[in-house]
Amino acid sequence: MKKQCIVLSVLCCASTVLAAPSFYVAPNTYPSYSADHDLAWQGAVGGFGELDFDNLPQGTYVDSFFDVYMGVDVFVGLGGSGAAVEVYNSTWSAPDSGSMYGTVHANALLNRSAAGAVASTVAFTFSTPVTGFGAWLFDNNRASLESMVMTVEEVGGGVTQSPLLESGNPDIHFVEGFLGVTSDVGLTSVAFSLIDGATGGLSSRFMEIDHVQVAAPIPAPGAVLLGGLGAGLVGWLRRRRSL
Repeated sequence: MKKQCIVLSVLCCASTVLAAPSFYVAPNTYPSYSADHDLAWQGAVGGFGELDFDNLPQGTYVDSFFDVYMGVDVFVGLGGSGAAVEVYNSTWSAPDSGSMYGTVHANALLNRSAAGAVASTVAFTFSTPVTGFGAWLFDNNRASLESMVMTVEEVGGGVTQSPLLESGNPDIHFVEGFLGVTSDVGLTSVAFSLIDGATGGLSSRFMEIDHVQVAAPIPAPGAVLLGGLGAGLVGWLRRRRSL
């Protein structure tokens, strides 16, 4: 009986660790749009900081910024490092004959480096694990079919991919909307990728990211404890031959 109580206690403590992150996927509908698609995410996280890139000159390149809570690194590509991301002011003569629309407007991050390389992914890493992250995205390609996806890594190393952010309007080549995530254990990185709708693989066309929203951090001691519980529980159960 005592042994069963110990197992139940550990399982209860680790349930939060093993819970999957929650995603918020909300496309806008052309030609109308809503700026309220992020409200459900904001209500779930409570406190958050938001960064609009309108105060940064077009043609500058960003590799880090500070929100109200912490430092955030940003780069094109995956793997924890990469080139800085271009700040771009979109018009109807934007790259690839696209434009910004809806809540993605004026200056935003474009998935292009100072070397002119267009990457399929823009990634963000956090100096302290955060409880949530979100941004407004725009598919800057009116001549081809794309969608967006978010890939997150949590404390403990678990990696999860969101549902696709796809067109919510009659024009399937026009995708814009909000994509966010919350995590009980804490996020260490978030990456937005552009997906080729014809092949299902990564696309090297343009996408833009605006109004980046970062939720409050997970307290450091709690993040370490929760991250270790998940791995520790699996190992303990294996040793007890309980799997």
